[in-house]
Amino acid sequence: MRPQYDIFLPGDYFFDMIYTGLEHFPVLGAEVYSKDLIATGGAMYITAVALRRLGVKAGWAACFGNDYYSNYVYRLACEADLDLTPAVRVDQPYRRVTTSIPYQGERAFVTYVDPPPIDIEAHWRRGMEASDFKHLHLGGLLSIARLRPLSEIARAQGATISMDCQDNPDLKNVCNWPELLSLVDIFMPNAREAMLITGTSTVQGAVEMLAGWIDPIIVKDGANGVWIGHAGEVFLVRAIDAGPVIDTTGAGDCFNAGFLYGYVVEGASLRQAAVYGNICGGLSVTQVGGATAAPTRDELLRWYAQVSD
Repeated sequence: MRPQYDIFLPGDYFFDMIYTGLEHFPVLGAEVYSKDLIATGGAMYITAVALRRLGVKAGWAACFGNDYYSNYVYRLACEADLDLTPAVRVDQPYRRVTTSIPYQGERAFVTYVDPPPIDIEAHWRRGMEASDFKHLHLGGLLSIARLRPLSEIARAQGATISMDCQDNPDLKNVCNWPELLSLVDIFMPNAREAMLITGTSTVQGAVEMLAGWIDPIIVKDGANGVWIGHAGEVFLVRAIDAGPVIDTTGAGDCFNAGFLYGYVVEGASLRQAAVYGNICGGLSVTQVGGATAAPTRDELLRWYAQVSD
């Protein structure tokens, strides 16, 4: 029997090593001690876990190798009861490791990735063709050539598509943006990415320009909340205050899960889905690790009842 999913998640894992509580940022030639350390899953793992806690049927088409880092995150995924039916394990290393150093509300990263041991996108396509799903969520930016085959498979199923972005100093020139965005239904960059893409100096200006290319446009603006462009209107949905900010790693991925749960699975309005996303993202930053504080559906609804009064 073919797997049935609300959301299909093609995307890689990361092994995240996160140091917190630094008295000052590291400098060359000196040693600094952190107050805490956690090793956890990153990248699409965060969105998959956050969706699972919300009760969403999501299939994660990850690729894991035979190395320590792959095995660690695979074990975490199994413990979180993620559906790994579309995933694959290969008998060679596939190390994807990020060291994250949060400091004063920002982060620095050192990352290493092995070359893919298989054709990753062919693996994603096979998983999509073997499943039934309502929505395809892409955790990062794909080129037009890479996105089009995935879009065609999703459209053949009648599925909608969302895509996050990736920071790149030359985002404005990496592609024909209107053509790329015509292949998806929802685009979800952060504020910095939106301004780089459009060459604008304000977030609102970036949203207004992007709204001419795709509707809706969802732009995550950290502690300010999220901007939405839809039907000729641009508005800001304010963030929630969930407590002290400990670690912002993966907050955008948790936002994505909350938003997609509301908008795609429950059929909520864009504004309500944005509040759901803000709750998930806001809770995420109160603990170390992107998915550590991701709420259950009941917790999300309790928060929504408080902040929507």
